[in-house]
Amino acid sequence: MRVSGQLAVIAVLGAAGFGGWYAYQGGHLANLPVIGAYVGQPAGQQAVQGGRGRGGPTGPATVDVDTVKTGRIVEIRESVGTVRAYESITVTAKVAGIVGEIGFNEGQKVKAGDMLVQFDAAERRAEIEQANAEASRAEALRNEVAIKLERAQALSRTGAGTGAQVEDLTAQMKSLEGSIASARAQRKAAEARLEDLMIRAPFAGRVGTRSVSLGAYVAPGTRITSLDDLSKIRLDFAVPENLLGRLKPGQTVNATSAAYKGRTFKGSVSTIDPRVDQTTRTARLTAEFDNADEALKPGMFLSVALEVSTKDDAVVVPEEAIVSEGLRHIIYPVKDSKVERRVITIGQRQGGKVEVVEGLKAGESIVVLGVQRVRPGAEVVARPVGSGAPAAPAPAANREQPSRSSLNVPQAIGAAQAAERK
Repeated sequence: MRVSGQLAVIAVLGAAGFGGWYAYQGGHLANLPVIGAYVGQPAGQQAVQGGRGRGGPTGPATVDVDTVKTGRIVEIRESVGTVRAYESITVTAKVAGIVGEIGFNEGQKVKAGDMLVQFDAAERRAEIEQANAEASRAEALRNEVAIKLERAQALSRTGAGTGAQVEDLTAQMKSLEGSIASARAQRKAAEARLEDLMIRAPFAGRVGTRSVSLGAYVAPGTRITSLDDLSKIRLDFAVPENLLGRLKPGQTVNATSAAYKGRTFKGSVSTIDPRVDQTTRTARLTAEFDNADEALKPGMFLSVALEVSTKDDAVVVPEEAIVSEGLRHIIYPVKDSKVERRVITIGQRQGGKVEVVEGLKAGESIVVLGVQRVRPGAEVVARPVGSGAPAAPAPAANREQPSRSSLNVPQAIGAAQAAERK
C-alpha cells in the first residue's frame, strides 16, 4: 500500500474515533436500541434524566446491624480421655487348690462379701478337727491335774503331803495350759487356711468372664475373673501445663462417646496429678462420673470438654459479624450511619457467638449482615438484624455516580433483549 493510502486510512480511523467520543459525550449512543444497553450516559445527562439505563444512580449499601450485648461465656478446653472403673481388680487365688464350687455367673452383679469360688477344703477341715481334738485332750488333762493339785495342796496344809508333790503338779498344770494354747492357735491357723480356700468379693460390683472350671487345679496368682465397680467411673485425660494455675477439683467436665450419639455425660474433676509429663508437657486429670445405668465401660474412649472458667458479663457478637484477615479479626461498627473498620481481639466461640476480649464495648452498633458491601467511612442504610424490612432510598444528593468500569455485561445483554422483544 502506498504512503498516501496509509495516511488516508489513519485519517478515517481518527475521524471515526472522534465521532464515537463525541456521540458518547452527547448521550447519543445511549439512545441506540442495542448499543445503548452497553454504554452508560454521561454524568450530566444521568442527573437530568433521573437515572435511566444501566448507568443509573446507586445509593448507600443496606446492611443489617445489631447492638453489642453481654452474655455468659464458658471457656472450654477439649481433650480426649479413657474410662476406667471406680474400683477394679483381677480376682486371683492366694493359695493352690482344686475348684470345688463356683458361686457366680459371668457378668453378674455381686455384693461385698459374696462367695465367688470355693476350693476343696477337706484337708483344712481335718486340720481344724485335729486342732480341736488336741485342745480338748489338753483341757481334760489340765482338769485332771488341777484336781490332783488341789488334793496335794490340802494334804500339804495338814502335813500329810509334801511340797515337792505340789510343785510337780503345778508344773504339769503350766505345761498343759501351754498345750491348750498351742492347740487353739493351730485351730485358728487351720481356720485361716480354710478361709483362704474361699474367695469372696471385696466390694460390690460386676464380675467378668471366668477363667477356671469346676475341678480345675489353680496355682497361686492364677486369674479367676475380674470385678469392676461401675456405679461410678473415673475418666483420665490430660491438658496443657499452662492451665495448671486455673485448675481445681470440682470443675465441670462434659464427655461424649461415639457409642451414644447425642448424649452428654456430666462429671467433675476429682484429682489433679501433682506431676507434669516431661515428654508431652501435660498435666493429668481424673474426673468422676455417675454411671447408674453402666453405659460407660472401662477402656472406652471419650471426647472431653473441660470448663476452665465462666464469664457472665462477656462482650459477645455474632460470628458472621467478624471478618478474618490473616491473623487479625475485623469488625465494622456503625455510628451516625457511617461505617468504621476496627481490629479486635477475640476469645471463646460458643453457640454462634464470639467473645470480644478487646476492641469493642457493649452497646455499640455493628454490621452483622452485609460486611462485604461496606468500606471504612462509607455511608450505609442500617436496619435491625432479622427485621427483613426494605431499606429506605437514600437522598439523590448523597448517591454515588457509577464509574464506567462498573458496567455489568450480562445484565446489559438482558436489557437489550428485552428492548428487542418490545
